[in-house]
Amino acid sequence: MAESPAFRTGYMSLLLPSSAGDLEVRSSIRNMVIDALAATGEWPIRVDVVTSTGSDDGQTKRWFVEYETGPYGQVIDQPDEPA
Repeated sequence: MAESPAFRTGYMSLLLPSSAGDLEVRSSIRNMVIDALAATGEWPIRVDVVTSTGSDDGQTKRWFVEYETGPYGQVIDQPDEPA
């Protein structure tokens, strides 16, 4: 059985309430990515919001996220970019 690569780039689409503030969104997105990757024993060293879009119900917003995996506990800080 082949081992998974030490580093890889992946993408996720996440739904959050439209009313969430910037800090809440960033924290929620990071935690959601960490939780999802934990199932495969991976850790996100970089999490970037690529873009977001409103939903038809007006209550939620879909966030498109790119992440890179790496050594557990390591984090690469990314400069803030407008979503």
